[in-house]
Parts: sequence; structure tokens; C-alpha cells
Amino acid sequence: MKILACDTSNRACSVCLWDNNAAVDTRFRNDGLTHSQTFMPMMHDLMEKNGASYEDLDLLACTVGPGSFTGIRIGVSAVKTMALVLEKPAVPVSSLEAMAWPLKEEDALVVPLIDCRNKRAWAAAYYQGKQVLPEVASDIAEIREKTIAYRDENLPGKKILLIGTGAKLFLQEDERKEEADNRPATSLLLVEYREGLDEIRPENVAAAAQQMAEMAEKEGTDLITKYPAAALMPVYLSKTQAERTAGEQGKEVKDIPIRYYSTND
Repeated sequence: MKILACDTSNRACSVCLWDNNAAVDTRFRNDGLTHSQTFMPMMHDLMEKNGASYEDLDLLACTVGPGSFTGIRIGVSAVKTMALVLEKPAVPVSSLEAMAWPLKEEDALVVPLIDCRNKRAWAAAYYQGKQVLPEVASDIAEIREKTIAYRDENLPGKKILLIGTGAKLFLQEDERKEEADNRPATSLLLVEYREGLDEIRPENVAAAAQQMAEMAEKEGTDLITKYPAAALMPVYLSKTQAERTAGEQGKEVKDIPIRYYSTND
């Protein structure tokens, strides 16, 4: 299965050419330049340097969020347009699932967190590749409480593995809570931050997309019917800071063509 997969949902911008269950080549940038400057040239360079044709792809895939509003729109718009022109399936991949993908075999509760400022994070939880807590955009204290409660009830004794830019917030809240309760930070013994996995790798986006495609094929569903390009949409779990500020100030916010939903819908 030949896949062109990309991620523009956060600080980094990346793309992967995937074939026969492995990455053929990847490009990854996190140098401060905007995705609008780097994404398309990087993609075309990847295809050209590997002598690959867009027409030979079986599908295209991209992260659809949660993450940067502008970044998500850049990737989704580009992939959607290409898939429409090529008449190829366009598979939406959760940014959080792609981040957690390398740990899908771990016997632990894997919690990817993306810092979205103001002590809030985008988060979900997975156990051995299966999503067990839904994607949320929430206060870090609430995320911590629900994560530990789920672990204690369903996976007693299992470690919580934190990854992503919001992991530090979780640990700080864990320490604050233990200090407030005036007891030792015993929960920290079962909470671990796994370094080196804060960024979303495009090969993990491709692997997740292939799994989704294979599941559709097992169900006997045609891929372009299951994942039509026209249906590719960003996933925004929360309103923009500007919208929240306007609401807090009592200002009228005009309706804009954004649907707030989850990849679980």
C-alpha cells in the first residue's frame, strides 16, 4: 500500500512516503518557518527525489487535529485538494493517536498531551493501541483527575506514560495536588514522562492510516467510499483564543464555518 502521509498540526511540519509497511523516505522540519512556506515544497521534493508519482499512490493521509488551527488547515486543505484531483482516498488521522503510536505495544496507559496554553491541554488515553479515553481540550487538573481515576479503576497497578508538550503540565499538577493534600507524591511512582516522543512523526501517521485502510478493506468497504476526499475536515476540540476572549468580554461572535467535533464522532 503506497501512502503519502503528513503532519502540519503543531510546531513541526513533516511528510512521509510509505510503501510495503515501511517508510521509503521522510522529511521533517521544526525550524520556526511557517508551514505555508515549507509544506508543499517539502512534499514535492520528497516525491521527486524518490521518483514517486502522485498517481501511483493508494491513498493520502494527514493529521486533522487537535492542534494549531492554522497548521491543521494548511495540511488538510492541501491533502484534500490533491486527493480530489487525483480521485484518491483521504484518510484523517488523529494528532494524538499518531503521537501515541510508537507506544501502542506498551503495557501501560499512554497519555499524549499537547499544551494549548493557560494550563490546558489536548489529550486522550490509549491502552495497547486502543483509545480508552476520548479526545478533550480541558484544564490539566481535570485531565489528570480523569486519567488517574480511569487507571485506578480499569488498570490498577499499571503505569501512566506521558508524552507530548503537555506532559510537564500534568507532572506539575500531580506534584501540586500531592503537596496540597499534605502527603508524599506516591502517584508519581506510577507516572512517567517518556522523552523523545513530543513530536508527531509522519511515518506514524502513515502506519495509523494503513491500519484504518486495512480495517475498511476487511469490512468490504471501498476506500474511496469510506474516506472520500470531500469529507476530510479539521478536528477542533476548542474555540480559538480570540473567540474565548470575545465571549468572556460579552462581545458578539459571528458564526464562522467551523465544526467542532471529535475524531470519535
